[in-house]
Amino acid sequence: MAAAVSSRSRGAAGGLFFLFTLLALVCTAASLDENNLKNLKEAVQKAEQDLDKLKAQRDTASELINGFMSLLDPTMAFMRKATEGSPEYSAFTEEYLKSTKGFMEKVKSLIDGDNQELDAKILKWENDLRASKKIVQSLEEYHAEL
Repeated sequence: MAAAVSSRSRGAAGGLFFLFTLLALVCTAASLDENNLKNLKEAVQKAEQDLDKLKAQRDTASELINGFMSLLDPTMAFMRKATEGSPEYSAFTEEYLKSTKGFMEKVKSLIDGDNQELDAKILKWENDLRASKKIVQSLEEYHAEL
């Protein structure tokens, strides 16, 4: 009988050891998931901040070129008026104004083209960010269930 009791207590201890080991592994796995989840949330937050910066830079470039373009017509009118009495300066000024206007239109065209490409990248980035947020939310719900 003593042998049977001794055998049972070892079995119980073995069962408790197994249960403790299993609990330790689950807690370790949960903490690793929590660290990974935290890192993932930080990465998503940084990506969101980078996206906001990119949008601001895009808008700044457009506003800057539009500002220059709005100044171009009054400046051209002023220069034409200033050189009105001198035919030699008038021809030079007109050539300068045409080349300046042509250059500014090319720059605006390039920025508009870049903005279209940037808009496509921003849209893709926003979609990827939305998907990442859904994944983080799902992982948070999963982690809460553990």
